[in-house]
Amino acid sequence: MNVLVYEHACGGGFAEGAVSPGILAEGFGMLRSCVAGLKLAGHEVTVVAAEELVLHNFPVEADCIVPIFSFKDAQQAILKACSSVDAVYVIAPETGGVLSELVRFVEQQGVPLLNSCPEAIRAVSDKVGLYKMLKSKGLRTPKTVEVSVAQYRDAGFMDCFGFPVVFKPVDGVGCSGLSLVDEPSQVVGAVGRVVNELGSEMFMVQEYLVGEHVSVSLLCTESKSVAVSLNRQNVVLLGPDGVSCYMGGSVPFYSEKMSEVFKVAGAVVGCFSGLRGYVGVDLVLTDAGPVVVDVNPRLTTSFVGLSRVTGFNFASAILDAALRNVLPSNVAFLGYSCFSKIETPKVDMDVLYELCKMSEMVSPPFPIVDSKKGCALLSVEGVSYEEACCRLEDVKGRVLDLCREV
Repeated sequence: MNVLVYEHACGGGFAEGAVSPGILAEGFGMLRSCVAGLKLAGHEVTVVAAEELVLHNFPVEADCIVPIFSFKDAQQAILKACSSVDAVYVIAPETGGVLSELVRFVEQQGVPLLNSCPEAIRAVSDKVGLYKMLKSKGLRTPKTVEVSVAQYRDAGFMDCFGFPVVFKPVDGVGCSGLSLVDEPSQVVGAVGRVVNELGSEMFMVQEYLVGEHVSVSLLCTESKSVAVSLNRQNVVLLGPDGVSCYMGGSVPFYSEKMSEVFKVAGAVVGCFSGLRGYVGVDLVLTDAGPVVVDVNPRLTTSFVGLSRVTGFNFASAILDAALRNVLPSNVAFLGYSCFSKIETPKVDMDVLYELCKMSEMVSPPFPIVDSKKGCALLSVEGVSYEEACCRLEDVKGRVLDLCREV
């Protein structure tokens, strides 16, 4: 097949200058891993990417790379490509309806998609509605209150909680706009972070959950799903003066609660019709059991590690699930992958070229005009989790040594 893969951070987001180094690293990592898997399966792949990014030693082995200068250009490139490709895969955030609108746009061109349908994307992207749906099905979610930015001072919402609590936008992905609030004096700053980062008029206050942050990667057809992997997440939660962030994780993650977590994740996707291909479910493993925190109707960064250690071609399996209603019959792992973002100094083209030679370098620290720092995404494999972790620390050191030579 000829497949168009559009990743928003590398395409319209970068072209508009509205992407952070960390988000770009994750986005490029998913794009590169997806393209590599589809190529290995024998498919031809077309990619849309910002021209400035393409000029920075863009290490993607696509058959065709279409350079664009703006998000409008990206939409036109997608429209033109739809006349000659057999399928499209959109990798984009749900924030502001970006993912659902792009999927709807492609759907209107009559081209098969590897994505969930727009209605399902919108349903799980509505965080308040998501929690209500899951709660009605007997699934545990964090205690949550939705609050208006304009009226939060008089809302009395903290009467439902004790500190610490989590402030987060109702429409967002990852840790964007998120703050851990330990005391009343931090409330104003936490609300300000929601507004400044996402321009949201509403936000949520949630109980702080003590436990292990994990995710489940699932493959879904129209009628069934299979949980492929339990993944460990490295999530840093900070107050409004800091920057909460997702730094990476490891796959697979084995837990005595794994069968229960897989059952919960399967029940979650079963609540929504139209979820197809790859779906991620974020949870916290508490002493009382797994609590569902989020549902991602799209590719997630865990795919970067999974694509390296699953005993099948994961990108090809996404295509099979979405287009052919076929799920893998046997899930096995060839080892462990630890993957992590790492902040670097801003590097020049010579150093960028050397970094791209590293097999562990999934996403090099592309320079962004308005940022003084870069961000790389690494993935390191080992026969054990401990070996992968040790090797990752070694690779981080080598990367920083190279960057310091600037």
